[in-house]
Formats: sequence, structure tokens, C-alpha cells
Amino acid sequence: MDTENLKEIIREEYEVIDADETISKVIPYLDRYEPDSAYAILVKEGKKIIGVIRERDLLRGSVMVNPHETKIKSFAVKTGILKVSDLEPTKLARRFVEDSTPFVIVQLNRKYGLIYINDFLELLKSDLKKVKIRDVMNPNVVTVKTFESAAKALATMRNYGIDRIVVVDDNHKVSGILTVKDIVDRIISPRKRARMGEGSGEKEKTLSIMVESVMSYPVITADAKDPVSEIIDMMVKNKISSIVIARDGVPEGIVIKKDILEYYLRKSIPVSYDIQIVTRDVELDDFEKDAISEDINKFMRKFKDFFKNALMSIYIKRHKEIFRGLPLIFVRIKLSTDKKTFFVSGESWGVEFAIHATLKKLEREVLKEKELLVDQRIQQKVYEEFFD
Repeated sequence: MDTENLKEIIREEYEVIDADETISKVIPYLDRYEPDSAYAILVKEGKKIIGVIRERDLLRGSVMVNPHETKIKSFAVKTGILKVSDLEPTKLARRFVEDSTPFVIVQLNRKYGLIYINDFLELLKSDLKKVKIRDVMNPNVVTVKTFESAAKALATMRNYGIDRIVVVDDNHKVSGILTVKDIVDRIISPRKRARMGEGSGEKEKTLSIMVESVMSYPVITADAKDPVSEIIDMMVKNKISSIVIARDGVPEGIVIKKDILEYYLRKSIPVSYDIQIVTRDVELDDFEKDAISEDINKFMRKFKDFFKNALMSIYIKRHKEIFRGLPLIFVRIKLSTDKKTFFVSGESWGVEFAIHATLKKLEREVLKEKELLVDQRIQQKVYEEFFD
């Protein structure tokens, strides 16, 4: 894959909205969205494009109390913009991962173009032919039972910083999947329409309803031994952004498009380690950036002899709760290494403390793996000495 291949998948269809417009002006765009569709809204301030509005941002705006007062800039996601001269696969993949958007903006002289993640993944398939799903999947599947409430599912998604959750039955087998969009479309929006006199009976649906009544099913699943190229085909064909990995109906992993791109970056960039930080409702000051950098570098130095290459992705989200002037911060860390992929999450008051606490949890997980590998090597050595 080269720059010319990437130029061929650039599209120029998109909407542009002013940053000072209110959320109420952009909510109607939500009706135009189809699952995983190639549709984009760019946000401009003055004459400059400053970011984008994603579907998830529209969903957040649609449930706000004051959408007629809140400006678009409050929900706009600031993104990087690639120049055509800088257009190459790893830089493009990095933009997708760091911006967490379904498209990347490309500067085309005096105008813009977009490269959508599905089109890019189609090009990547040839590079991932020998890669199995088990190499890229997240083994930590967050689940909720069919009989539990939509409110609990929503709270769980909020706590883990995710926008979808796998629904399982009493035998822990996959029954469905529930997204934030499902909750908005099937509970919140109908109630709003009912209050305005549209429809009948819809107002009875509340967040206390069982997830079984609002989840999407049947769920498309795959086996951990399947090739990643088949996963990409399934996602594109079915217009979905995640696949549940199951064995005998029991979930053992989940794959989103970001997982595939992170794997590609990890294998393509020959660096000791790389750090990617994504924030939501958090502005990091210089002091916090220095503290985070020091904590991360300390962690990496400690395990520099254990793994040769590592990609650390950090997601930082601010909750509304405040204690002694410090906000409650949720942190999720994914550490992809040549040994194993680790997932941890944690919460604490203030960004610095939250990062520190979560890195400590990650450290414990890495130490466990390190000890396990040492035990395996000792066992192998004993076996060789006595039986070879």
C-alpha cells in the first residue's frame, strides 16, 4: 500500500457546521446516520476546520437538557489534519487511533477530503492475511445480563468508558448487544416524542426496562482462530463496528476497528514504545502532562527488558463528581506488547492520581505475566533435563 492507493479512497462528501451553532441545529443530522455509514460533519471556527462531530457526540447532544443553548464547540472533537504529502499508512492509522473517529481529514490544497476507516481497512486486508483474531481481540468483555435494566447497562458503559455492552443469558452465552444509540433510539427519543404528543404508548418505556427488550440481536460472532481479514469483511458487509468472539456461545473477546489498527501500528512501527492519549471532558495542563509523562516513563523503564516493543493507549474521562476541588477521573489503559496485550482501568480524584493508580494496576498485571513466563521456562528446563 502506498500514497497513490490512499489518494484513490479520498472522498469529498461532507457537511460543515459553524462551531457557534447550537446542538439543536445539528441533532436532525442524527436521523441521516446509518450504522457505520460514510457520513461526516466537520466543524469550522471562522474559516478554519477545528474538528468533527461524531455520531456518539450527536447522541450525547440529543439527551441534553438544554440543546438550544449549548454550542457545537462544546461537543466538537479536535482532530489532526493530514496533508496529502504526509499521506502514508502508519500516519493515517495513527490519526484514526488517536482521534477515535470513523474518518480522517485530508488537506487538499484549499479544500478537504476524507478517508473513511472502512475503506482503509479494506486496503489493509492484504497486510493482515496471516493474522488471527486472537492476536488483536480484547479478551476483557464487559457484559450485562438479559434481565438487568437499561439503566444498569448505561451506568456500566459509563464506568468503563465504552459505548456498547455484550448481553448474556444465565448461562453466560451471548444473547445480544446493546449500544448507547439503541438506548437513545428505543427509550429516550420515543419518550420525547410521546411528551410532544407524537405516538402512543411509547412513554411507558423507561431506563428501568430490561435490556432484553431493547438490545440488538442476533449478534454476529466469530472464532478466535478466524483470520482478521474475514472480520473486516464481516464488519463492512454488516455495517457494524465490533464483532463478539465466542466459543460455544460464550464470549471470550471482542474486536473493534481500533484494535485492528493498533495491532497494525504495533507491527509496523519499529520503536521501543509509543504512547497515545485520548481525553474526554479533560484539559491537561503542563503540570499534569509532565506528571503523566514521568509516571509512564518510569513504568516503561521498569519493564524495558521484558518486552521489546509496546504501544500504550490511555483513555482519560472526567466524571461530574468533585471532591475537595478534584474531579473524579476514569482511566483505561491498553498496553500492547510483543508478549501479551494488557487491559486495566481505574478511577481516582484528579488526573495525576488516577493515572498513577491505574499504572500500578497495570504493573501488577505485567508482573503476574512475567512470573508466569519464568515458571513456564523453569518447568521446560526441568522437563528437558529429565526427559531429553
